[in-house]
Amino acid sequence: MRSDTTITLLGGVEITRAGSSAGPLPVRALHLLAYLVAHPDVPQPRAHLAGLFWPGSDDAQARTNLRRELHHLRGLVPDCLEVDARTLTWHDRPGVTVDVRAFQTARDEALRALAEHGPRAASYAQNAVRLYREPFLPGCYDDWALRVREELHLACVELCDRGAEQAEPADAIRLLRRRIGLEPYDEPGYRRLMSLQRTAGDRAGALATYHACVAALEQELGVEPSPETRRERDALLADGDEPLAAGRPGLVGRARERALLRREWAGARTGCRFVLVRGEAGAGKTRLLGDLAATVCAEGGVVATARCFATSGSLPMAPVAEWLRSPHLRQAARNLPAVWREEVHRLVPVGSPTDSPAERAKVDAWQRLRFFEGLARAVLAVDRPLLLSLDDLQWCDKATLAWLAFLRSYARDAPLLMVATARDEELAGSGLAEPLQTMRAARQLTDVDVDALSADETALLAAGVLGRPLQAEEQALVWSASAGNPFYVIEALAEPGPIQAANLRGVLSSRLSRVSEPARRLAALASALGRDFGLDLLGEAADLDDDTVVGLVDELWRRGILEHRGSRYDFAHDLLREATYDAVTPAQRWLLHRRLAQALEKRGSEPAELAEQYDRSGQPDQALPFYDQAARAATAVFAHQEAYRLWRRCLDLLEAMPETRERQERELAVLQQMMPPVNAWRGYASRTLEACERRAAELGQRLGLPEVQASACIAMFSTTFVQGHTAEAHRWAERALTLAERSPELAGQAHMTYAGAGASLGLLTAADRHFALACELCGDSDSLPIGTRTRVHARSWWAHARWLLGEDPLPQCQEALEVARAIDHPYSLAVALSYAAITHQLRGDPAALEPVLEELTGLCERFGFAYYRQWAVVLRGWLRGGAEGLGTARRGVADLEAEGSFARMPYWLWLVADLQRRDGHLAGAAATLGAAEAVAVSNDDVWWLPEVLRAQAALQPAAQAAGTLARAAEVAAGQSSARLLTRCREDLAGLSVRPGGS
Repeated sequence: MRSDTTITLLGGVEITRAGSSAGPLPVRALHLLAYLVAHPDVPQPRAHLAGLFWPGSDDAQARTNLRRELHHLRGLVPDCLEVDARTLTWHDRPGVTVDVRAFQTARDEALRALAEHGPRAASYAQNAVRLYREPFLPGCYDDWALRVREELHLACVELCDRGAEQAEPADAIRLLRRRIGLEPYDEPGYRRLMSLQRTAGDRAGALATYHACVAALEQELGVEPSPETRRERDALLADGDEPLAAGRPGLVGRARERALLRREWAGARTGCRFVLVRGEAGAGKTRLLGDLAATVCAEGGVVATARCFATSGSLPMAPVAEWLRSPHLRQAARNLPAVWREEVHRLVPVGSPTDSPAERAKVDAWQRLRFFEGLARAVLAVDRPLLLSLDDLQWCDKATLAWLAFLRSYARDAPLLMVATARDEELAGSGLAEPLQTMRAARQLTDVDVDALSADETALLAAGVLGRPLQAEEQALVWSASAGNPFYVIEALAEPGPIQAANLRGVLSSRLSRVSEPARRLAALASALGRDFGLDLLGEAADLDDDTVVGLVDELWRRGILEHRGSRYDFAHDLLREATYDAVTPAQRWLLHRRLAQALEKRGSEPAELAEQYDRSGQPDQALPFYDQAARAATAVFAHQEAYRLWRRCLDLLEAMPETRERQERELAVLQQMMPPVNAWRGYASRTLEACERRAAELGQRLGLPEVQASACIAMFSTTFVQGHTAEAHRWAERALTLAERSPELAGQAHMTYAGAGASLGLLTAADRHFALACELCGDSDSLPIGTRTRVHARSWWAHARWLLGEDPLPQCQEALEVARAIDHPYSLAVALSYAAITHQLRGDPAALEPVLEELTGLCERFGFAYYRQWAVVLRGWLRGGAEGLGTARRGVADLEAEGSFARMPYWLWLVADLQRRDGHLAGAAATLGAAEAVAVSNDDVWWLPEVLRAQAALQPAAQAAGTLARAAEVAAGQSSARLLTRCREDLAGLSVRPGGS
């Protein structure tokens, strides 16, 4: 056995040898190992183990199961397992590290040192606490596991308590924070921590601890802190006022909505569901989510919560990252195989990826689906029914929504419920309405509408706020003033005095006016941030000392304007945040954003947040580098639309600056970064992409950068070619070929573009030569701007030219497929399969075409290759034939046209016409062929024009057909298309035996 075996049981079961995982093992085998390790040197009878782990099986089957699981373990730790006919015994051996034993040993050493009051006793305790990373064997709820888990848990709590008694203040604070994490509803831990923080001068930290205690007790237990805890707070603050906002009324009414959500939760246990809770601001959507979360936890499920913010300074997929940072999902991600951990690592740290996600994302945009799958696997690795809760979906980024739609399909049979809230009034203009409607149409989304409270429910809520029943006239006044909006009811009654009818804006303004002027200024600063925050950030941005910040935040907290969430603070409702920000003048906002930007930069905050604050404070020079960093981060997680928005903002800021060489260089750098995500988001034919490429080519020329020019020309070739502008694409290819003389690393790409455009123009001899040069000059990792490998794309396309020239195309076709498979590059493989499909159609080989289309379709569906999927659709329709095949082919052509992709359109239309002819629709076939001819001529896409003319001739009278065939032969001869010229001549010869009519 190796001397570096590690067995992890705290936070999950894992066996590593020589630094790498021993590989997946059955769950029962791992639990058996955990049981034996937890009871060292104690012989465990086989009969006892069999009955313990397989209580539902008969004795013989249970023993068989035990032997099977034991077989998995014996090879991993043979020296530690003593096995005989009747018992199994675990023995700790040198060279085998068990984290549970390491903790227990360190704990015993710490307890001895603490009992002796030794000088290093506290450090022993801290070391032992560090070794207790997570609960023992999470996910296993057998009685024995629960017992061991509780023993280890209490042992760690005891160490925190005893260690804090003898540690220096800073170390004691760390130990008590750990204790609160272990026992979040135990008030003595909070009190001791508050006392230590106050003694150490950290009044902000002590206040945050108190607020965290209040939030934990109220949200989870529905109780207020004890008098002892409140007295500790009184000692912290000069005044001892009780918090005015403590203990808001519970959920009132909502029987229908609660029943719907609980029904969805029950249904989700047998299959994934996605629910959208909709209603106006203040309707109580978040309260409903909290009620559902409490139900899920009570039933043994797992809850992960996240929220979206109105500010644009949030990271793409920030809600997903927040979910993955929750304890259960974080552990699940750690237990994934390395290949999937790397994908999760793009968003949250879970390991050490082998390369740079940002660089991979720029070239391989198709890997977005793999990234999505990695995140989904992390979520589904949780071993209990799971609720993913998301507040304020109306501010959600599109990448997160796209992943949620993916998860809904991917996790079809998983015990998973996703519930999001959204404001009806803002959802329509958020850009999410269309994708949400798509999900509804696919039956992936269920709506739960939250309406206003009834008059009786409003009166009940008001009574809960006031602590007394309402008189009839008061009930009528509250109902007429609030229209049954719960938030309005609470806000209108939160302050002392008679009940008055007023608009909501007035109520919120009144609430804000009742706090001191310094507190209002601090609230204004927090509202400018637009999201949750820590007290240290507020203090730094406001340039206030800790004591002042503590007092002001506590005032805002007592007035119910701020609340404590986790380790941070936020406005009690977004409507309060909005009202606070609206009360700030434009000039004051400018100053607030500037102060926040400076404070955030000192703290190393997220680039998107810094960019927004600097931008809104009128400092474009400071905002630009952070926008660039934020866009790169968005690209790394395939949030292409968000990356484009961020880089577009960079360009807007640059346009306002003086025209200098430096500005041009900065603009060019932005364009070069922006083009790959735009290509992935909008596609080859995008006008947005075209504008970026044209400007990059222009700047490359102005700045005297031939390599930049060549690269931009190659990109422009791709865009204009797919758009159907064949002659223009050829001109861009010519420029690229000339410029590549000074940029030999681009020579392979330049020759391929020149050959591709030439082939479509009918310059087949030249195309053949340049395809050969492209394959010779391109490197193994050479990638075109569209993301495909040049050596695959060039060979694939070359096969068509070879066939038209009368040569055998299969060597190039087969080599392209072999290379694409060898390099394991799905996008290049899609290209190779797409061109191979056309090659087999040209050769008239349906038997070879069928499996290629099958593989191509599956690949495109898996990775979302829309452009090549449409190729497969048209060709599958042609292969199928009949009315169904014709409808399929027409849909494929229509989708290509809708995307602006007109390359090869004469060929696609010819396939449709061939289906029409085969089905007896001769007039329709003639019309389609006429359109194909017109497109070929107008777009200079003439490589298939001889076949279009031949098909037209087959529908014409002999006299007219002769002229059409002669023209077809002339075109084929001019192109050196030996294959098509032969066909034309054969048809002309056959006219002598053809009837005069059509």
